[in-house]
Amino acid sequence: MTGRNLVEFFVKPRRSRRLVMFMSLAGLFFSSFVYAQQEPQFTLNMFNHMAVNPGYAGLRDAITVTGLMRQQWIGIEDDEGNRVSPESFVISGDAPVRILRGGVSASVMQDKIGYFKDIYVRLGYAYNRPVGDGELGIGFNVGFLNKSLDIGKLKPVDDDPILKGGTESTMFTDLAVGAFYQQPGGLYLGLSATQLLEGARELGTGGLDFQLRRHYYAAAGYEISWIRNPAYVLIPGVFAKFDGTTAQVDINARLQYNEKFWGGLTYRFQETAAVMLGMSVKDLSFGYAYDIPLSRIGGAGSHEIMVRYSFKLELEKARRSFRNTRFL
Repeated sequence: MTGRNLVEFFVKPRRSRRLVMFMSLAGLFFSSFVYAQQEPQFTLNMFNHMAVNPGYAGLRDAITVTGLMRQQWIGIEDDEGNRVSPESFVISGDAPVRILRGGVSASVMQDKIGYFKDIYVRLGYAYNRPVGDGELGIGFNVGFLNKSLDIGKLKPVDDDPILKGGTESTMFTDLAVGAFYQQPGGLYLGLSATQLLEGARELGTGGLDFQLRRHYYAAAGYEISWIRNPAYVLIPGVFAKFDGTTAQVDINARLQYNEKFWGGLTYRFQETAAVMLGMSVKDLSFGYAYDIPLSRIGGAGSHEIMVRYSFKLELEKARRSFRNTRFL
């Protein structure tokens, strides 16, 4: 049974109201698991390069750990009060390793929609070298994805062998590649591709098939200092994700003051507009974003928070160092 067949099965008239509600929601973005974009989205993606682009590892000349947590479409629940709207978090870290002429990275990501849950673990390496006025990183990572469904929370009226309670899960192994370039003046460009193997698995004994899609990412931004007062820096940027079928494009701009405080706006085409705020205290950075939905299923909006710790390494290296490790 394919994912589309399962949706049709649940929404037949004789099913419980709880399942109709949940699977109606799942039907709206069930393709996130089977046919369309599968990796979670974040509004504060300018702080999330490491999670989607393995070429970013080591470029900051610092040991950096970043965490993001997102609760999307607040207020969408099932009949028993269980939250079924998307919830995502990611923790990523990277460090330069001089003996390897680059950097190493690791990330853990979890994405939940309804009773489905994905857990990603990725380990990577990037080779860094000076190019022109900046530095280029080219890298890869090996990933493991556990995809599961809590069948015990699905309670149809009719008995079906697919829905016997418990949790069904399956495992994928995958690869990603990426390149990231940045200059001391604030220019950055990134290209990457994830889920390269496009694995296919069956979830449980009922025949629910999952097909991973290859994802392509592009990111770009530039720092523009105000001539009259260089403490003010405008950082426009763009972030795009494409999986061969659907595309997501974010256009954003942040105004930074004295490398400590910043605020900005993001627009995601035909989906959301967002307000962003953040600050830095020594080696710690914090960020918050609130998404205002532009679609009918947006609920009460989405909340996202970011915490980053960046420990600058004082290494004697031939390559260039970058003045601002917090905001690249």
